[in-house]
Amino acid sequence: MHFSQGDGEVSFCGAIEMSGFLELKCEIIRCGMKEYLTPMGPTPLHVNPIFEIGPVEPRFSEWLVFEGIRVDESGRQHFLDASVAYKRAVLNAIDYLSKFGYSKEQAYLLLSCCPCEGRISGIVDSPNAVATLAIPTAIFDQDIRPKAGKVPIGPRVVRKPDVLRCSYDGNLPTTKNPAASM
Repeated sequence: MHFSQGDGEVSFCGAIEMSGFLELKCEIIRCGMKEYLTPMGPTPLHVNPIFEIGPVEPRFSEWLVFEGIRVDESGRQHFLDASVAYKRAVLNAIDYLSKFGYSKEQAYLLLSCCPCEGRISGIVDSPNAVATLAIPTAIFDQDIRPKAGKVPIGPRVVRKPDVLRCSYDGNLPTTKNPAASM
């Protein structure tokens, strides 16, 4: 069971696991697949599921959004490839967070387990595909929004009672921001 997982779980094993019990409630709708879903293959069973999610807390109201387009690191364009666009959005977020004192590895793992939201944000302008990754700003111990002036030196522990709690007591060394000495 996952305690927390970011959309895409970008590191492929970065969600925070936990033990627990799950109570699953469902309603069987007779002929529901035939009534609500259109087959996408050779048989009536080739359908993609739909589902309704339950209430999830906490809810965040302020997000920092990173955009990616379907052009890879080498400049090669991939026709309407949303996976390349999503990868670029994730890499943009990792690069941005590294300016605030997080190592790129820390940012990568953070994006796998924090309550970030990924979206395909545009496919209408062929051959372009655009994906976005939104990160709630309240999960950070510092203000990560861009602003005039110098980028902060690195993460610090600030106790916020309204944000998810963890057992980290602040006694571990912090990563130095190499850009701060420039």
